[in-house]
Amino acid sequence: MGEQTNQVQLKNFNRRTVLNYIRKNKTATKAGLATATGLTFMAIKKILEELEGLHLIRCDEMEASGMGRRAVTYAVNETYRYTVGIHINKFVTSIALMDLRGEILEVERCSMQQEFPNQNAFVELLVSEIEKVIKKSGIEKEKLLGIGVGVPGPVDTENGIILTPPNIPMLSYLPLKEILEQKCGYSVYVQKDTNVIAFGEYWYGDGSGRNNRNDCYDLAYVDVDMGIGSGLIIDGKLNIGANSIAGEFGHITIDINGPLCNCGNRGCLEAMSSGIAVLRELKAQLEKEPEHPLYEKRENLVIEDVFKMAEKKDLLTISILNQSALYVGVAISNLINILDPQIIILGGILIQKYPRYFDIVTNVANSRKVKGAKENYIAVSKLGENAGVIGAGEIVADNFFNEKVNELFCKNA
Repeated sequence: MGEQTNQVQLKNFNRRTVLNYIRKNKTATKAGLATATGLTFMAIKKILEELEGLHLIRCDEMEASGMGRRAVTYAVNETYRYTVGIHINKFVTSIALMDLRGEILEVERCSMQQEFPNQNAFVELLVSEIEKVIKKSGIEKEKLLGIGVGVPGPVDTENGIILTPPNIPMLSYLPLKEILEQKCGYSVYVQKDTNVIAFGEYWYGDGSGRNNRNDCYDLAYVDVDMGIGSGLIIDGKLNIGANSIAGEFGHITIDINGPLCNCGNRGCLEAMSSGIAVLRELKAQLEKEPEHPLYEKRENLVIEDVFKMAEKKDLLTISILNQSALYVGVAISNLINILDPQIIILGGILIQKYPRYFDIVTNVANSRKVKGAKENYIAVSKLGENAGVIGAGEIVADNFFNEKVNELFCKNA
C-alpha cells in the first residue's frame, strides 16, 4: 500500500512539474520538457496525453526545429477555468475576472473616496461588484476556481483577516475570507496587496520573460505610493514570512530620530519617502514660502499638486521628490545587500508620475550596494493598475496548479 501511494505521489509530482513548466514558459515542446525535467521522452509523451485528455493543456502551434519537421508546442488551456482577482487600496478597489493566462475578461473599479458607514456596507458593495463582473463575463459560475484578494497590510493570511491597515482603518479586523466565502460560495485567498502585485509581476510582468530556464528565481516588488510596501518572491514562491509580515519595506528605519510613522516608530522609510511624507514636508516648507503658488492651498494639498508643480520645474517640489527618491534608493541598496534578488520591480504613484524618481532610486541603489557586484536588474512595473488584480487571480490559479489539481488527477487515475 505504501509503495503504491509513493508511485501515485511521484506520478502526480511529474504531472505537476510538466504542467507548471508549460505554465511558466507559456509554451513548451516535448523535447524541451524532457531536457528541462529529466524525464524520458516517452514519459513526457504520456503525461502530455493525460493532461490534454483532462483539458488542462492544448496543442498550441507548430514550432520550427532546425532542418527537420516542425515540433508541436503545448500551452495551458486558458479557458479550462477562470479566477476572480480583487485589489483594494486607499483610492480604488478593482475587481477582475481572468482566464488561466492572466488575461482580463471583465473589470470593475470602485472609488474608495466615498464614505462607508460600516464594514458591512463595504462588503455588500464588494459582493455586488463580484457578481456584476461574473455576469458581464458570461462565464458559468461553476468554472470559477475561486477569488483572490490583495488588501492593505498587515494581514492574517492563514485566516484571511485584515488586521490594522493604517491608511484604511475602516477595514481593521475584517474577516474578509470567511465573509466572502459565505456570501459568494467560492474559496477565497487573502494576501497583502504588495504580495499579490509581486506575484502578478513574477508571472506576467517584466520578470516573467527574463529567465528562460526551468529555474525559479527571486523578485522583489517595491510599491512607492502614498504608503510604501513590498512583496517578495523567493525561488519562485511568495514569501510571506513566519508571521505574514515579510515585505514591510516601508518600515525599514532610515533615521532613528526621524519623523513619527503611523506604525508608531520613528524614521521609517514610509514616514520619510511616501506620498504622505512628501505632502507633509511640502506643507512644512510652504509655511516659509508665502509667495509660492501652493501657499494658499497648503492645508489641503493632494499629491497631484506636487506632480503638477514638478512638471512646471518648481524647485521646491522637485527637491522634496528627489529627497524622497534618495531615501528609497538607500533602502533598496540595503535590500540588494541582504537578498540580492535577480529582479526588482518598482511601482506606485511616485514612480509613475515623476519620471526622474526611478533614475534617482536606481543610481543611488547601485552606487551604495556592495562594490564590485554586477548591477541588479531594476525596472518600472509594466502591469500598472492591473498588477494587483492579475496577481490576486494568479494566487488562486497557483493554488489550483500546485494543490487542487491533485484531486483531479486522483479522480482520473
